[in-house]
Amino acid sequence: MLENQVGKRYAEALSGNISDTGALEKALQDLQAFDAAIKGENELARFFDHPSISTEKKKNVVQDICSRLGIEDKVSNMMILLNERGKILFLEKIVEYFEYVVDRRLNRTRVHVTSAHPLTAENMDRLKAALNKILEKTILIDTEVDESLIGGIMLRIGDQVADDTIRNRLEILKRLIEKEEVA
Repeated sequence: MLENQVGKRYAEALSGNISDTGALEKALQDLQAFDAAIKGENELARFFDHPSISTEKKKNVVQDICSRLGIEDKVSNMMILLNERGKILFLEKIVEYFEYVVDRRLNRTRVHVTSAHPLTAENMDRLKAALNKILEKTILIDTEVDESLIGGIMLRIGDQVADDTIRNRLEILKRLIEKEEVA
């Protein structure tokens, strides 16, 4: 898809222009803030997509948003470039890929944990330590509670899923029983 190619290209280019890891983190935060500003205001997306509004007017809005959010120069310059090239609406994919690039450079991985009940701080620490030992990376965890899981947890690391929930076990058992009944 075009948006994936655009996202990768600009994320890699921005990452290549930033050598300091602190600046890399700040750039990620700036991109996320600008993306949130556009998503938070429906009129902005329509404004940037509207063909009859001049690129100069759009540039002024980009600069204003960057100024209000305190966005660093490298990200601000990229936002202006995206506007000039008509690619600013691909920002969500750029943020997604930039997050991936930053994580790769900083040797960390994001893990999405879904559980039936909120995890305690102790359980989160044990999970981080175990995953750190296995993956040999710094682990960033975001959690979600889904009571329909009944119990257990489901981990998603990139495109891999480890599902150790009671709901999943019951579904597997159901399929096994159905297979035996057919046989």
